[in-house]
Amino acid sequence: MELRVTSKNVEVSDTDREYMEKKLGRLAHHLPNITESTVEITRENTKEPQDRYVVQVTLNSRGTLLRGEVRAPVLAAAIDNVADVLDRQIERFKGRRYEKGRREGERY
Repeated sequence: MELRVTSKNVEVSDTDREYMEKKLGRLAHHLPNITESTVEITRENTKEPQDRYVVQVTLNSRGTLLRGEVRAPVLAAAIDNVADVLDRQIERFKGRRYEKGRREGERY
């Protein structure tokens, strides 16, 4: 899985990059045919500290795009939350594919 990280108004350190690779790498266990993942990190100067960091992740899996966006006060929390969002999306996507195959095979 290729991981591309772009940032705006924030410097991404090596430890943050390793943390992203670890958290998003776990998604490859659930959906092994992820070819590319794009991470966009933005730091906004807002009055409310709970919306400081915006993390957007787009996964490309053989033409199927899965996207998650999360806002959090700390970068690590935003990465954790977006990984959870994408994990739920992968489960739903795989469930749809499984159910679609089951319906076509059922004949009464």
